[in-house]
Amino acid sequence: MIFMTFMSRVATLLFATVLLPPGLAYDVPDGWEPAQTSSRMRLAQWTLPGDGDDEAAEVVIFFFGPGQGGGVEANLTRWFGQFEQPDGSATLDQASVTKREVNGLRLTIADMRGTYIASVRPGAPERHHRTEHRMIAAVIEGDGGPWYFRVLGPEATVTKWETSVEAFLSSLETRP
Repeated sequence: MIFMTFMSRVATLLFATVLLPPGLAYDVPDGWEPAQTSSRMRLAQWTLPGDGDDEAAEVVIFFFGPGQGGGVEANLTRWFGQFEQPDGSATLDQASVTKREVNGLRLTIADMRGTYIASVRPGAPERHHRTEHRMIAAVIEGDGGPWYFRVLGPEATVTKWETSVEAFLSSLETRP
């Protein structure tokens, strides 16, 4: 297991469940490769290897502070706006959105596919143009949150890891 401190974000092998202050805990599935977080808003980050020539996917948990980061609808709208559909239809019409409760946390999970067109970095005019991509993203609401979860990568890679993503989301809980 890994325990990460909020201030240092240093991982030390201690337990099978990860606990991230302010209290979000989860089980990391086998095969998820720990990655260095690329900003202080990213509490944890992993790489999901692709098969053969398939690129890897990225998994990130974001935390902007208690009560910060926007509501569910604002995040869904932003995520849908990061994708275009080959037939020109709205990503909202092609995506699935599910809501459920896991261990006292409220999850809103969006699953979308298409061409990933988000800004290269916040505020930048340059945009990605990655065809055949998939994103599974979730707003995780509960005491101390919200937290934001995202898996992004080639559709084949994300699909390969879909069962472990579900296991990860099902393991979420808060701890004192």
